[in-house]
Amino acid sequence: MTDTPKDRGVLILAGGRGERFWPWSTAARPKQLLPLAPGGRSLLAATVDRARRLVPAERIVIMTAESLVEACRREAPGAIVVGEPVMRNTAPAIAAAAAFFGPRTAFAVLPADHAIEDEAAFVADLDAAFGRAEREAVLVTFGIRPTHAETNFGYIRRGLAIAPRVHRVAQFTEKPDRERAEQWVASGEYAWNSGMFVWTRATFMAALAASRPAIAGQLADLSFAPSETSAFEQALRERFPSIESVSVDYAVLESAPNTVVIEAAFDWDDLGSWSAWARRQPRDSRGNVCWGDAVAVDCDRCVVVGDGALAAPLRLQDMVVVATAQGTLVCRIEDSEHVRKVSEAVRARGSA
Repeated sequence: MTDTPKDRGVLILAGGRGERFWPWSTAARPKQLLPLAPGGRSLLAATVDRARRLVPAERIVIMTAESLVEACRREAPGAIVVGEPVMRNTAPAIAAAAAFFGPRTAFAVLPADHAIEDEAAFVADLDAAFGRAEREAVLVTFGIRPTHAETNFGYIRRGLAIAPRVHRVAQFTEKPDRERAEQWVASGEYAWNSGMFVWTRATFMAALAASRPAIAGQLADLSFAPSETSAFEQALRERFPSIESVSVDYAVLESAPNTVVIEAAFDWDDLGSWSAWARRQPRDSRGNVCWGDAVAVDCDRCVVVGDGALAAPLRLQDMVVVATAQGTLVCRIEDSEHVRKVSEAVRARGSA
């Protein structure tokens, strides 16, 4: 595919299973397809809408599981939607999907399941990131200023300042324990790792080749027009099963010397749990979040969701109650980060 320096694209990664939202989230309808965004939109549709403020739909590639291609197409009319035959984490997914962009094309990588409300600030920051990636051979990421000591996010330690709100990256770190997270936030040197990136295809593939030559060697020669989705998926069926499964943070960013971080001016949340989603929802006079076919009777600070079944808790405090046709979840809000254990247990018995 030919390109010009001003060509831009967006890759949306939509392959996650969203197990922390069981039973609302299932294999056939994972988190990114749930109506968790404002106005009852899916998180994927909201992500596409933000991307379209900078690039046309035909320049948006959505990478998902083969089984979710049609569902994603319904949420993203006009976009290029392709399915991977097996999950191989973010580094191979990005390298493969880059085949729809030319070597000099700058493209953003956006997860499909983030919540961002200040879209004007997001668009301005993303446009600035595109410009930097087009001018310099750098890998651009976005850091979020921490508001508390969060243990469920990775962190970025800022290095040398090179422009207002732009720093070299000194270090990428994994999810910390509580004590370390508190130290990092207090230091003022760290930002949350948003998992959003901008780079040109050439810059990214060069960095991947330096750190994971086997992955780059399997995927660097791929090139497809937007209409060649079937050929792309066939190439992945032939190559993906033998490729290492590894995240882009671990495979590329932790070792790349040319990574920069922009401190985001926009709000951000990865909506990784029921409690995270509830933070952004309207509440009744007693602090309850109710969605769908749900009523909270003499409850305080509960999250109550009914979809296909009525959810009606009585005299509970600080609980999550979710009733769907697939199952029912009841847990303390403080334990909502661990709902994945439930979905894993249910899947192990063959029920989901």
